[in-house]
Amino acid sequence: MEQTDHSGHRERLRARFREEGMGGFAPHEALELLLTFAIPRVNTNPIAHRLLDRFGSLDAVLEARPEEIEQVAGIGPSASTLIAMLLPLFRVYQQQKSLPRRKIGTYDELAAYCRSLFLGAGSEQFYLLALDAKLHLLSSRLLSSGNPAEVGVSPRRIVQELIQQNATGAVIAHNHPSGSARPSQEDVNLTQDLYVILQGMGIRLYDHVIIAGSEDFSFFHAGFLGQASAAVSQDQPLAADRPQRTLPARSAKR
Repeated sequence: MEQTDHSGHRERLRARFREEGMGGFAPHEALELLLTFAIPRVNTNPIAHRLLDRFGSLDAVLEARPEEIEQVAGIGPSASTLIAMLLPLFRVYQQQKSLPRRKIGTYDELAAYCRSLFLGAGSEQFYLLALDAKLHLLSSRLLSSGNPAEVGVSPRRIVQELIQQNATGAVIAHNHPSGSARPSQEDVNLTQDLYVILQGMGIRLYDHVIIAGSEDFSFFHAGFLGQASAAVSQDQPLAADRPQRTLPARSAKR
């Protein structure tokens, strides 16, 4: 590692951030500043450049796993942990910012919130959103995480969570970290089964949203909710291909 004391340069970087914010920082400068908090008494500028050379962009650096980051010369466990925790920390911030009275009244609002749930997620995850009668978000629960074969969630678990929250509506959401947002037949079957179960309990399943990068798929927009059966089609448009629509109003009390 470079052993020269660069404390003056570090302080100038930090002062610049306090005065100007991050807007004027180039990607390597942002990484250089970040690394000063994990790597003492070392010039972090060359390390920042090596990170960008290795991963190609700042967003790719932030999305990398700690063990991948540590393959870059000059990066140890402290620095790799600091970098890897940024996106998960921001994800928690996004989730907590507007709870518990956030209202999700349009699909665009719902899709934006679901994207925040999966920000930086490298594995497949399954979330349950509990809603009240006015579409206020009561809770957002991560029910399962892992590879696609492991992210199975039983309807019983979902029902228990919704009863605990005294919810009258629900949205389920999961991500496809690599690949298309289009659902598998297993996704369709789970959604249909859950729709019927919740309907019998007086709870409305408003949507099942799948996020894959910039793509999103809405079971509601695709007409998959409430059907006796549905088959996955590559011709089925993604939700983003449709105009903005409000979520369906809650039906009269049964």
